[in-house]
Formats: sequence, C-alpha cells, structure tokens
Amino acid sequence: MARLLGILSIFVLLVLRPATAAAPPCTTVNAKLSSCLSYIDGHSTLPPSDCCAGVKEILGQATSKPDKIAICNCIKSALANLGTDVEPGRVSNLPKQCGMSVSLPPITKDYDCSK
Repeated sequence: MARLLGILSIFVLLVLRPATAAAPPCTTVNAKLSSCLSYIDGHSTLPPSDCCAGVKEILGQATSKPDKIAICNCIKSALANLGTDVEPGRVSNLPKQCGMSVSLPPITKDYDCSK
C-alpha cells in the first residue's frame, strides 16, 4: 500500500509540474543584453563575448511563440527607451555575429512583435 501511494505521489508531481518555463521577464532580458549596446548602436564592429552569452541564453529560453513575442517586446521596449535610432540590421544580425544559426527579425521601437 505504501509503495502504491509513493508511485501515485510521483505521478501527481509529474502531472502537476509546469510543462515549460515562462519567458524571462524584461529585467532579465535587458540585463543579459545590456552589453550588446555598443554593437547595436554602431560603436563596435562585433558584439562582445558577454553579449553573445546573453543572446544565447535569452534565445535558448524562447521555446514557444508567446515566449518569442514576450522577448521581442522586451527588446522593442528597451530600444524605445534608448532615445536614439538603432539600425535594425544590427539587432537582427546579433545571433549571426555570435556564431548562432538563429535569426531575429529587424526589431525596432515600432516593430510588431506579434508577427
């Protein structure tokens, strides 16, 4: 009987646990990507290694469409708060410049992240 209760307990825990983690909050996205600013605003030709580590970590958490939309909106909001125009190609090239095969859209402060 105790063994059956133990098995049922494990089953209940497995069923009730969340299937996927939620998208990271914007504070995390901003912190992980803050070192990318020198590349995004054109002051450096390549993103620094800590920028690439942040890009890899954030994009690794974008496992569903809602996650991707949330992360895109975080980036969009951060770009709007910069107060300067950013070349959209710099944002979309970040993964490629960091050696990743993932592509990003040309996110600007006016980009529709739901697409």
